[in-house]
Amino acid sequence: MHKPEPATGKLPTDPESNARYRRLNQLNPKWWRQAATLLTTRTRRADNTLKIVGTCLEITWFKRTVKIDPSRMSMIYLDDRQTGLGYQEGLVILALIDYLSNHAKLPPDSELVNENYLTGGTTFFRGPHLMASIILARCFADNGVGFLKRAQLLGGQPAPYGEFGIEFEICPGLNWTIALWERDSEFPARAQYLFDRKLDQIFQLDVIRALGNLIATKF
Repeated sequence: MHKPEPATGKLPTDPESNARYRRLNQLNPKWWRQAATLLTTRTRRADNTLKIVGTCLEITWFKRTVKIDPSRMSMIYLDDRQTGLGYQEGLVILALIDYLSNHAKLPPDSELVNENYLTGGTTFFRGPHLMASIILARCFADNGVGFLKRAQLLGGQPAPYGEFGIEFEICPGLNWTIALWERDSEFPARAQYLFDRKLDQIFQLDVIRALGNLIATKF
C-alpha cells in the first residue's frame, strides 16, 4: 500500500461558500429525474437501503434517515429537528441513489488507495480541491483515541490502517476508510482517506471530494 503523505499548511475550500453551490435545486436535473423514476417503477433493493415511502424516497445516511422528495427537489432528516440538507449532502445522496439503483456493489474489490491514485486525481485534488482528511489531521493531531470514539458514534468500525484506523460503510458495497497518524517529535499529524481503487468507475471526482468534505464535518 502507499505511504502516508504529510499534512500541508493549506486547507480545502468550502464549495458552499460559492452561491452557485448552495441550493438543492442547483443539483444535476438528470439525477433528480432518476430519483423520480424510481418512484414510478417502484424499484426496491433487497438490502432495504433505499426505500420508497409514498411519493418520496428514504435512505440511511450515517445512522440517520433522509427523506428525498424529487418533485420538490428537497431533502430533510427524519428526526426531531427535521433539518434540510445542504448542496454537498444533496450531491452525494443523489449520486448514491443513482448508484443503488444501478449496482448491487462496486466492481470486484482491488486495493485501497487514496485520491491521488484515482484517474485524474493528482490533477483534481490540489489547491482548493484538497481532500478534507487534512482537517481531521489537524483536529485530532494529539487525540487518536478521541478520533476513534467519535467515529464509532457515527457508525464506523476499527480498521487496520494508520495508527488509528476506522472504516465506514456508506452503503452496502461502498466502504470508506480513514487512517490517522498522530504527530510526534519528527512528523506532523496526517490523515488519509482510503477507498477502492475503482471508486472513480462509480462516482465522479467532485462527488468523491464532496463525500470527503461531509465526513470531515461530521467529526
